[in-house]
Amino acid sequence: MNSAVFQLLYQFEGVITEKQIRQVLNLNSRSEIDQLRNILKSDNRIVSCHDSCWTCAPLETLVEDRPISEIEFVITDLETTGSIKGKDRIIEIAALKVKNGQVIDKFESLVDPQKKISWQIVNLTKINNQTVADAPTIEEVLPQFTQFAENGIFVAHNSLFDYAFIMFELERLNLNVLNPQIEICTFRLARKLLPNVRARGISGLCIHFDYEMENRHRAMSDVLATKFFLDRFLQQMEKMDIKTLYQLIEFQKDRMTKKELIKRIKRLRKKRSKATIAKVAIPN
Repeated sequence: MNSAVFQLLYQFEGVITEKQIRQVLNLNSRSEIDQLRNILKSDNRIVSCHDSCWTCAPLETLVEDRPISEIEFVITDLETTGSIKGKDRIIEIAALKVKNGQVIDKFESLVDPQKKISWQIVNLTKINNQTVADAPTIEEVLPQFTQFAENGIFVAHNSLFDYAFIMFELERLNLNVLNPQIEICTFRLARKLLPNVRARGISGLCIHFDYEMENRHRAMSDVLATKFFLDRFLQQMEKMDIKTLYQLIEFQKDRMTKKELIKRIKRLRKKRSKATIAKVAIPN
């Protein structure tokens, strides 16, 4: 939930009430509301304003600004048993530490999820329970990864999945969160820089850039593709005079106005209302 709350505040241009956060994220139960209030009070990326209103902390309090050429990017990809945080588990994690386009370190490990891997995931990744039978558990792998990633800027293609999944697992295992808590998403960058390209997933961008990759849906292969995309995007942004970390973070931001926030709340409320009516209409 931390990542979802922060992303909402990060996108919104102004202060937002606790009620609005609950409405957008569909937090209704007492346990969800208590968890939200704990996050609002404890997450250093979130600042209290007044009367249960909140905003994102200034960027300079979260990470130091530096030229992009001096940044260590930790380009990461996960393979998991599914997409549900808390229920599903990581089965493979890979990362490259990259500075000024050069790989300076790498991390790669299979992970024993200690649960059955579905046939759908086996078909997608070619990872089955026999593949990970001798692999370490996430309790062993994740502390090693956080040490590897320390002080680097997390990068992933659709980082809202990979970053949020890792952060959830860190919280579940009572481990320290990644530092700094900032992520760069090559999917969001593709949306900004390639507006005419409809397919912006890894496979779609590989076609667009004529990039040949092997073992799609294996973590290191996806990391290498993401590095290729990031290199291309950074070259393009340099021509746009985007040369510092702060400029990069601000460029990738999907801004949300107050009008857009209200429209989103109304749209979600209408959607939930329809779902409730449909559920009631189902005969016993």
